[in-house]
Amino acid sequence: MKSTAKELIRQHFIEPTTSPRTNYIGIEIEMPVVSLKGEKTDQSVSAAALKDAAQHFGFTETKHDVFGVCHEAVCEETGDVFSFDCSYNNFEISLGKVRTLHEAQARFADYVGYLNVFLRERGHLLTGMGINPFYRKNDTDFVPSPRYQMLEGYLQKSREWKRDGGFHPYTAYPTFSSASQVQLDVTEDRLCEVIEAFSLVEPIKALLFANSYLPDEPDFLCVRDMLWERSTHGVNPKNLGFFEPLPHTNDEVVDYLSRVSLFCAEKQEKYLFFYPIPFEEYLEQAHIEGEYFDGKKYVKYTFKPSPEDIRTLRTYKQIDLTARGTLEFRSACTQPLYEAMTVAAFHLGLMSQTAALTQLLRNDCYLYQGGESPCALRKRFNRKAPLTQEEQSHLCELTTAVLLLAQKGLHERGFSEKRYLEPLFRRAAALTSPAKDMIQQFDEGADIQSVIEQYAKL
Repeated sequence: MKSTAKELIRQHFIEPTTSPRTNYIGIEIEMPVVSLKGEKTDQSVSAAALKDAAQHFGFTETKHDVFGVCHEAVCEETGDVFSFDCSYNNFEISLGKVRTLHEAQARFADYVGYLNVFLRERGHLLTGMGINPFYRKNDTDFVPSPRYQMLEGYLQKSREWKRDGGFHPYTAYPTFSSASQVQLDVTEDRLCEVIEAFSLVEPIKALLFANSYLPDEPDFLCVRDMLWERSTHGVNPKNLGFFEPLPHTNDEVVDYLSRVSLFCAEKQEKYLFFYPIPFEEYLEQAHIEGEYFDGKKYVKYTFKPSPEDIRTLRTYKQIDLTARGTLEFRSACTQPLYEAMTVAAFHLGLMSQTAALTQLLRNDCYLYQGGESPCALRKRFNRKAPLTQEEQSHLCELTTAVLLLAQKGLHERGFSEKRYLEPLFRRAAALTSPAKDMIQQFDEGADIQSVIEQYAKL
């Protein structure tokens, strides 16, 4: 059965990279819906905002919760999607395939501008903070739909299960943490090259994009990695984080993915979760005992695994290979809204420069010469640990060199997109990030309201 598992992995994840590539850009940006009065988010206001914006922009309502509330709407013309990610506290705009960052920025700004007029009139706002500042006050129920209720139950199992290092107590973290993700086409012959280059640059991304400051975990500038790793998603470390060791062939990618765990399946219209099982072992099980939410409580349900269940197998890695023949870059926090396209610009620019990026980072006299892995360095840079003057100087120089490669890649595209990197050059020069800027403002006496407003500007 192990060979069958690998054959399924190859068909599901590798074969899509052999089809003709379109070189479109896919961008997903999550944003907290914040109360301007410092109270919990009124989820009826959030839901009303989505419904109103969907009508205004001609979107079609496509998903509703068990109470009939719309939580997803799609534009048939562009493929753009309004939705709530896990919670009515967390609004997501997913842009359908776009050719240029200008197109993405124009549509994103149009949507957010309209939504924030509606929300502000009702005492709320979308803002570019990676952690909802009023997470302690917010209702933490997931969207009441079968898939999200499955996920809620799965994450709550951290109260029962055991793992090395334990679990964190924030079982509802998806209701208050927001990310900025980008998907780019990848070809079969470049898959390992791109995974290596973008794995090596992850520590630099921690320095540039950290924007998830959780006051209950004050040592972190980017707490999102920890929230994922020490949840039930991290029971099998292969489901998230880095490819370790880095794959050098597509066969090694297949072998790695066959050891990623499945934790959910859809059977008889039931969304089930269960203790994570590596996919190569999953198909060998005679039966599996899962649970699903029946509308009132979680109940047991025994089922037989089948090859079709690969549809629900996915990783939550920093670099995620999808079934669409794309790589999804998942490790960046939501950015201040006036700099929302920086994440996409960074990855898009470097996508054509991966060989030069790998050479730059491998040959750097500081970053990897001490033997630390990309994972270890990212963990270090995610924290507020002080750097020596020499380290700061070198990291400023290296980060700028990385950005110059990204700038070159954007220039070669021929769409005059380099301006979307300008905020990152400013960050590199000061070795700062939105999280560092935010903390500095708090230290200087700024109140949370002023930061919310600042990070919500377009």
